[in-house]
Amino acid sequence: MLPVQSLLDTMQKLRDKDTGCPWDVEQTFESLSKHLIEEAYEVTDAIARKDYPDLQEELGDVLLQVIFQSQIASELELFNFNEVADTLNQKLVRRHPHVFNSGPVPKSAEEQSVIWEAVKAEEKRDKLPQIIFEDIPSSMPPTLRAERIQKQASKKGFDWASVNDVILKVEEEIRELKVAIKNNDQDNAEEELGDLLFTIINVSRHLNIDANEALARANNKFVSRFHSMEKEVATSQKGLENTSLEELEKIWSKIKNNE
Repeated sequence: MLPVQSLLDTMQKLRDKDTGCPWDVEQTFESLSKHLIEEAYEVTDAIARKDYPDLQEELGDVLLQVIFQSQIASELELFNFNEVADTLNQKLVRRHPHVFNSGPVPKSAEEQSVIWEAVKAEEKRDKLPQIIFEDIPSSMPPTLRAERIQKQASKKGFDWASVNDVILKVEEEIRELKVAIKNNDQDNAEEELGDLLFTIINVSRHLNIDANEALARANNKFVSRFHSMEKEVATSQKGLENTSLEELEKIWSKIKNNE
């Protein structure tokens, strides 16, 4: 028996209302959603750490979520795993005409992206007219959703001419945030901070930099420097809490300059 079929059979047994696992039987589309997101993040973490044995395990956990959701759908007579796989396969074939048919051969990944989007747009013509941004899930991580919103707006011609124009907008948003802080207006400060973050993501988009990856890199850099600072302070036997902020800033600058 193929491993995938064996896995499908295992999930079916786990979901059996009489002989299965009570926890598995209780699960729904909604209750499993958070687990799918968590597993996806664990996959990206394993990739970042280059821990390939862990990546193998985490990819299996993501596959489990797909099979779990498909089993629930099958019980509700909506669709099954084989139909999910078949739909995906058809989509891949359709969106790679240069491989499976006689379509034009792209000379680069960028050209292939254009072909992909063109086929995708053709597929959507058969569906009901779509309102812009409607296909962007509201549950998507805010930074990723902001980037998707900005890309769609740009396709409609609503975009800054250059990254320098976006930088000017960042400076404007900072000024507006300062005013909100000065006025002690917490609600307005939150709104202006959101505008600032949205605009900064626009900067990253214009620079062709992934905002999430840039922020993850900054997070990791801060953690690494903080650990180095802890080690250096520990040699003095004072501890962070007994070291002045001025001393900590000097140590931080030293660590930064030695990188």
